[in-house]
Amino acid sequence: MKQLSNEIERTFVFKIVLIGDGAVGKTSIRKKYMGQGFRSEYLNTVGADFAYFSEKVGETLYKYAIWDLAGQPKFTNVRPLFYQGAFGALVVFDVTRPETLENLDFWIEELVRNTRTEGVPMIIVANKMDLYEEGKSVSKEQAMNYVEKLRSRFSGEFQIGYIETSAKTGMNIKEAFATLRDYIIEWQQKIGQSI
Repeated sequence: MKQLSNEIERTFVFKIVLIGDGAVGKTSIRKKYMGQGFRSEYLNTVGADFAYFSEKVGETLYKYAIWDLAGQPKFTNVRPLFYQGAFGALVVFDVTRPETLENLDFWIEELVRNTRTEGVPMIIVANKMDLYEEGKSVSKEQAMNYVEKLRSRFSGEFQIGYIETSAKTGMNIKEAFATLRDYIIEWQQKIGQSI
């Protein structure tokens, strides 16, 4: 964990979830964000994996409880518990596997069903851009069409973003978490809740 200065004026604590099919790179994204190395072999997350991370931005301390939820169908019955208290979500798909984009509807329905506010700010994360192949991978246009449908569905209740990442190279990993953080703060101010 990073060493933090004593010059902290505000502290925000919030829980975020990483969701999506198995093997889309959720665990690799979390580990890369936390400064850990990339592993090329795939290991199933069992149920959920939890990590705690703090960062100081200006004079504000942000503390994240990051819940990486297993994507395999056999964990469907235990996942609802892990959504409780979530303030935001990174919803991840693998650009080399178009079915993982198609399956995001399932993940978002599960998120909506199991959060106290029927949905939370989210970032749609197109991961594995280092493996992108024109004509074989999910295009940015396809992904943006999906995001626009989501934005229309939720009618501006909260922010829904889109970002392309590579957990292997680190491309846009920090930006994904920073954008989600900003969306959560904006949403909490809009609905008049404190974090």
